[in-house]
Amino acid sequence: MSAEIKAFEWNQQPQVRSPVGRPLSNLLAEGPPRQELPGFDPVYRDFVDYIIRCTHRIWEQKDVGLCRTHYSDDARLHTLSGPVVGAEAVVQNTIGALGVFSDRVVVGEDVIWSEDAPGLFYSSHRIVSRSTHWGDDQLFGPATGRSNGAMTIADCLVRDNRIVEEWLVRDNLRAVWQLGGSAWEIAHSLGDVDLAGAPERHDWRKQAISATRAKDRAAQIPAGHPAAIPAEMLGLALNEDLFGQAAAALTPAVEIRWPSNRHGFGRGYWIGCLTQLRGALHEPAWNLEHVAARPLPHGETAVALRWSLAGVHRGAGIWGPPSGREILIMAVSHYRMRGNVIVEDITVFDELAVLRQIVGGLGA
Repeated sequence: MSAEIKAFEWNQQPQVRSPVGRPLSNLLAEGPPRQELPGFDPVYRDFVDYIIRCTHRIWEQKDVGLCRTHYSDDARLHTLSGPVVGAEAVVQNTIGALGVFSDRVVVGEDVIWSEDAPGLFYSSHRIVSRSTHWGDDQLFGPATGRSNGAMTIADCLVRDNRIVEEWLVRDNLRAVWQLGGSAWEIAHSLGDVDLAGAPERHDWRKQAISATRAKDRAAQIPAGHPAAIPAEMLGLALNEDLFGQAAAALTPAVEIRWPSNRHGFGRGYWIGCLTQLRGALHEPAWNLEHVAARPLPHGETAVALRWSLAGVHRGAGIWGPPSGREILIMAVSHYRMRGNVIVEDITVFDELAVLRQIVGGLGA
């Protein structure tokens, strides 16, 4: 979305509270509406309730058919494994996931939202899923009976009770490790499938890389919006290699949670996460795609940034010997800010899909 966010100030409607620190019984409690939601089912009290409650109904109560009334017929879903189109595809994919992980539950950690135009809502929903690997699957292999948990962030554009577009990022590599699988073996297997099919079905990746480099989707941040601070920080680090200057936006004891078990504290740890990417990817281009922010209790602020990074895999390091391939990363970062300082950075992207690209998958 390239238009400046103008629908309402980021800190308005404080009665629409974050789910942070609230038990599920409180989140799902019945009561009067707290926000006007024209076109939405009356069961939903506000937009955060819509995201939390419909997720609960679909995944915990297993009413998967509700996807047909909560996704548009032509909904577009973007993942780093490829696009998905339509409510029926969402229904089938959800049933397929439950066939492999039949006891899957999803725990909503936060919903950072905005109203980007009258009646057009945007949510960035951070989820931790827990499940047991009971079924065979192309991604995770033969059933292991092992438990696993992984973080997902689903960014959704919603109008009239229906998701019309979604950007889904999941920490799949962490899930693979918990199930005892080999990330490179799975990446090669998926890459072989990609190479066997029609190459044009992966044109979306070429287009996304071109858009990232051209920055034609770059989000414009309104003056005074708290997202300006982390956006500038990532831009300094990934577009200008000024990692030390970028880290000044972080408190010295900042907590970092990044994909694939990267969990640490401090500015140095954060710089290490960024230089791992930058060391592997030459000729980088970072692009900011969307921002949102909401007030939290105790004077803190939650900020969501959706971003993309393109670069050529010419550096050795975390992803093995250089492949020379151009790589795309789709990511969402959630920040907890105290005043103008970031005290927590939670970033999610699909590192298994990055390995899949490195071995030749997902198109030329």
